[in-house]
Amino acid sequence: MHDEKKLSSISDKTIWNLFIDHNNALWISIYNVGIDLFDVKKGEVVSRYRSDPDNPRSLSGNNSWFFYEDNEKKMWVCTQNGLDLFESSTNSFKVFKFPDNDIGSFYKDKSGYLWVGTNTKGLFVCSPDGTILKTYDVSNILPNNRIHAIIQDNKGDIWISSNNGISRINPDIQSIRSYNKEDGLQGDQFYQQSFLKTRKGELYFGGYSGLNSFFPDSLKDNDFIPPVYITDFQIFNKPVVYAVQGAQFPTHISEAKEIRLHWDQSVLSFSFAAINYIHPKKNQYAYIMEGFEKAWNYTDASRRYVTYTNLDPGEYTFKVKASNNDGVWNEKGTSLKIIVLPPFWKTLWFRVIVLSLIIFIIFEVFRSRVRQLKKQQMLLEESVAKKTAELNELNASKDKFFSIIAHDLKNPFNTIIGFSEMMKESVKLNDSSTFYEYAVMINTSAVQTFKLLENLLEWANSQRGKLEFLPIPLNLKELVKDELLMAEEMAIGKNIELKCEVDESLTILADKNMTRTILRNLISNAVKFTRRNGKVNIVARISHKFVDISVSDNGIGMSPASISKLFRLDANMSTRGTDNEKGTGLGLFLCKEFVEKHGGKISVVSDAEKGSTFNFTMPLA
Repeated sequence: MHDEKKLSSISDKTIWNLFIDHNNALWISIYNVGIDLFDVKKGEVVSRYRSDPDNPRSLSGNNSWFFYEDNEKKMWVCTQNGLDLFESSTNSFKVFKFPDNDIGSFYKDKSGYLWVGTNTKGLFVCSPDGTILKTYDVSNILPNNRIHAIIQDNKGDIWISSNNGISRINPDIQSIRSYNKEDGLQGDQFYQQSFLKTRKGELYFGGYSGLNSFFPDSLKDNDFIPPVYITDFQIFNKPVVYAVQGAQFPTHISEAKEIRLHWDQSVLSFSFAAINYIHPKKNQYAYIMEGFEKAWNYTDASRRYVTYTNLDPGEYTFKVKASNNDGVWNEKGTSLKIIVLPPFWKTLWFRVIVLSLIIFIIFEVFRSRVRQLKKQQMLLEESVAKKTAELNELNASKDKFFSIIAHDLKNPFNTIIGFSEMMKESVKLNDSSTFYEYAVMINTSAVQTFKLLENLLEWANSQRGKLEFLPIPLNLKELVKDELLMAEEMAIGKNIELKCEVDESLTILADKNMTRTILRNLISNAVKFTRRNGKVNIVARISHKFVDISVSDNGIGMSPASISKLFRLDANMSTRGTDNEKGTGLGLFLCKEFVEKHGGKISVVSDAEKGSTFNFTMPLA
C-alpha cells in the first residue's frame, strides 16, 4: 500500500495496471506517476521508473497502459508516448516511436513480428527492430482506429478488439474479417486490455455490455461470393431515360457494357449493390474509375454510390467489387466502359480541317506574295523601261532643243552682226536714212532674241522647280490689255487689228507672271502668223468654275500634221511668220506647262489659210 512515511512503499494510490514477470516481480503502473517494481517477497518497491526528457533511455511516458512479457522473457511497456522495451542489463528502456505514440495494446506473434495498437492511428505490424511493415486502419477495412487488445489464436490468426467490434486478421493473406453486435457480440465497444486466451484456445473479450467468449475454430464464415451490379446512373443528379425512342441510352445501366456521353455531361453518379442477404449491412464495396483514379476507393453498405465531376474527354472504365458479410470478395466485380466524347473543336477531324485550312491559308498567302512580288518585279521592270524611254526621249528632246536654240540664236546674232557692219559703212558715208533702217533691223533682231532668251529662262526655271507658283485673284481684262499694248508695235507694222472681248469684272485665280507669259506667247504668235490688214481677237467666257479664254486670228492657219506637233519640245516647229518672223515653238510648250499648272487645259482649232484659235482655261476666282 501507499504510505507516505515509508520510502519503500508504492508511489501512489491510483493503480492502472499490474503484471508479475518471470522473476515473480510485480510491475505496477501508477497513473501520471510512472512504474514501481515491487518485490513480493520483501514487500517493498525495489525500483522506480520515471520519464525524463533529458534521458533518452528512460521510460518514455509516465502513463503505462499495458505490460507484455514475450517468450524471450523480455518486458514490453505500452506508454502514452511510445513503446518501451526494458533492458535488464542496463536497467533502462529502448523506446520505439510510431505515427501515434499513444500505444494502448501490444502483441509479439509466433514469428517474432510486433503488433502495435494505437489509440488513433490503428494497428502497425513491425519487424523485431520496430520497422513498420504494414498499417491496418479504417482506410483498408479496419472497423475502428482505437485498438484495445491484441491476441493470436492457435491457428495463427490475430484477433483485436476496438471501439467497433472484434476483427480477425489472417497475417498470411492479410485478410480481415470483422464481427459486431449483429454477429452475436454483446456490443460493439470493448474495454482496454479486457481479454484472455485459455489453455484450450478459447478467447474472452470484455465489453461495455458483458463478456464474449468463443473458440475461433467454431466460427464458420459465409463463403458465398456475392454478385455485384451497377443499379442506377444519373447525370446532373437526375435519372436518365432508357430504351425509348430517341433516348441516349438503349439499355438499362445494369445491362450496359458501354455508354457514350457528351463533353458537357460533366456530373455523373453511379449506385451499386451486392447480392448477399446474410447481414447485408456488413457488405463492403470498392470502386475505381480507371483512367481517372489510381487507387480503389472503399466504402460500406451505408454509402453505395459515387459521383464524378468534370471528366475530361476520353475513355474510362468504372469498376465495382464487393464482399459479403464475412469479407469474401468478388474480385471480378462488374465494369462499365465510359466514353466521354470531346467537343467538335477538339475532335481529330476538326483539327485536321483547321490544320489543312491553316496550311492552305499559308500556302495561298505565300503564293499571293510570290504573285505580288512577280507583279511588282514586272511593274518595276516596266517602270524602269518607261523611265529609261522617257530619259532617252528627254535627252533626245534636250539635244533637239539645244540644237533649235543654237540655230535660232545664230540667225538673230548674224543679222545683228551683219547690219552693225553695214551701219559702220553708213556712218562713214554719212547716210542717215540707211543708218536708221539698219538700226530698226538690229532692234527687231534684238527683241526677238530677248523674247527667246526670256522663254528659255522661264522654261529652265520650270524644269528645275525654281519657278514660284503664286496664284492670286487677277483682273483678266487688265492683263490682256497690258499684253496687247506690248504687241501693238508689231501689229501696227502689219496693220493688224487687235480686239479684246473680256468683261471688266472678270477675275481669275492665277499666277500673274505665268498668265502674262501665256498671253504674251499666244498674242505674239497670232500677230506673227496673221497677214497684213488681218485681225486678232481675245475672248473670255465663264464656264462652271473656269474661264474659257481664246486667242484667234485670220492668218495662215495650220495643217493637221502641224497641229499634232504643237506643244511638243521634240518637234521642230520653227515656222516663219507672214513677214518672215522666226520662232522656235518653245513658247507654246511653256504655255501648255503653265496652263496645266493651274489645273486647266489648252487646245487649238485651225484651218490652213483660214486662221487659228488657241483655247485655254483658268480657274475662276
